[in-house]
Amino acid sequence: MAEAAKYNVLPLDDRFAQRADPKLHPSHIRGKTRFVYAPGTVRLGERSSPNTKNVHHTLAAEVEIPQSGAEGVLVCCGGISGGFSLFIKDGKLHWEHNYYNEIHYRVSSTKAIPPGHHVLSAEVKVDQEGKFGGGGSVTLRLGRKSIGKGRFEQQVAGYFTVNEGFDVGCDTVSPVSDLYQSPFPFTGRMIKVMVDVSEASFEDLAEQHEARARLAMATQ
Repeated sequence: MAEAAKYNVLPLDDRFAQRADPKLHPSHIRGKTRFVYAPGTVRLGERSSPNTKNVHHTLAAEVEIPQSGAEGVLVCCGGISGGFSLFIKDGKLHWEHNYYNEIHYRVSSTKAIPPGHHVLSAEVKVDQEGKFGGGGSVTLRLGRKSIGKGRFEQQVAGYFTVNEGFDVGCDTVSPVSDLYQSPFPFTGRMIKVMVDVSEASFEDLAEQHEARARLAMATQ
């Protein structure tokens, strides 16, 4: 104890489970509901990424698909033991929730994603916000157009993994989905990924995105 005091180690923290609770630590994302990530964002710790569990949320990626097509992960969190992934495979957009590697809930677009500049998104509405591990519905969109719908009956309520994180444009370490092998990088051009965990409707988010895009064009 004398040496600990000498080298400014004190006070010692003898908490155990509490130390794993992010609510008890300083956070740069607490209270935020909208996030924008640039290409190349990888291995962001799960506890430092948006919490999409048991809440309404939207995952969106602004991309450019070349004439030859593209595939790969747009955004994901977790890995083989649990997580979510939004990705393009065989030309179609897919959203998947890996429930402890026991059940893979997957929603796929009905048609292939055409070449061009797009905002691809998955709008997730839970049956009851805050319900531990409850179900919900998913709507996939190409711009404002719905291109696929489905349900999941349960979701990982705690942490997805202890050693994997949030990735943009690929899925590092182990794959969330059994449809691909890591890192499954996106082969088109990634502009940005947006995650919204507020209760805003998709229409509200689309209007805000379009307004920001018009402003950016006007100032160029």
